[in-house]
Amino acid sequence: MATGSRYALVSARGEARPLVAERLYPSGPPGYSKKCNYGETSSFAIDNNLLAMLSLLLTSLANDPANSWLSYAAWTSPSGKPISFVNTSWVVPNDPAQSYGSNAPGWWYGIQTSNGDGALIQPILAYGYQGSFYSIFNACFDWTDGSWHTSPETYTVKPGDLITSSITFDGASTYTMTISSRDTGKVITTPYTLEKRQSEPETTVYFVLEHQPRSCKAYPAGGEMTFEHIHVGVDGQIVPSVQWEARQQEPACSSKATVVDAQTLKFSWDPTSAAAANRSAPAPAKWGVGAVEAL
Repeated sequence: MATGSRYALVSARGEARPLVAERLYPSGPPGYSKKCNYGETSSFAIDNNLLAMLSLLLTSLANDPANSWLSYAAWTSPSGKPISFVNTSWVVPNDPAQSYGSNAPGWWYGIQTSNGDGALIQPILAYGYQGSFYSIFNACFDWTDGSWHTSPETYTVKPGDLITSSITFDGASTYTMTISSRDTGKVITTPYTLEKRQSEPETTVYFVLEHQPRSCKAYPAGGEMTFEHIHVGVDGQIVPSVQWEARQQEPACSSKATVVDAQTLKFSWDPTSAAAANRSAPAPAKWGVGAVEAL
C-alpha cells in the first residue's frame, strides 16, 4: 500500500511520514483520484468540489523548491516557452561511511513550472531508497493534485557507474523520462502526461541535492558529485549557453551547488562535518519513509 510519499525509504525503524493529503485524510481523501500513465488508478467516491478544495489547500501549503532540498541550481526559459528536452550524465558517488542517518539522499534533475506549482518531472539517483545501496528510477511529484508517481522499474547501481538521462517533450502534454546505467545496461523509460488543470508550461530546470541527513556520515564519503554534458532545449532548439543560478534552500553538511560552466554543475558536501540539518521550516513530506506505489 502506498504512503503517497515522494520517494520512500524502506527503513528498519518502520517510520512513516505521510503526504499532506494523507495527514488530512489517513484513509484517503474523499473524492480523490490518482491518475497515471501506467499503473493502477485508485479512487475514493465523493464529490469534485471537495477534491478542488483539497487541491487548493495543497497548493497553498507548499510548492517547489521544497524545504527538503539542500542545495540546487536553476534556470528558467526567458521566453516563457516550455522546456523541450534536458540531457545529462553523472557518475554514482562512492558509498557513505554509514548506511543510516538520512532519508534516502538524492541527486536528481527535473523540470517544473516557474512558480513551482505544477508537475516536478524528475529522473533520480538515490542512496538507501530500497536498502544500503544506490538506486535509479523515474518519478514525478505533481503539485496540481498532490500525487506522487514512480516508474514501475527501480534498478540497483554501484559507485563508479555512469548514469545517463534525458527528459523530452512531445510538444503537447506528455514528457518522457529516460535513465540508464552503463554498467548494468538497464534502461528505464517513463512517460508522464500533465494534468489538464495545470495551466502553466514547464519552463524551469532544476538540478538538486535533496534530503538533509541526521548525520553527515550518511552522505557519500567522497564529498562531491558532478552533473556533466548538460544540454537544454526550448521550443525544439538547444540553448547555446544556459545561465545557471546556484542557490541554497536548506543546506546541511556545508552543502553547495557550484556552476562550473553551462554544461557542468558540481554538488559538494562535507561528510565529516559534525553539523547535520539546520532547517528553519518543516519540509513537506514528499519523500518520506514507507512503501512506494509504482505507476
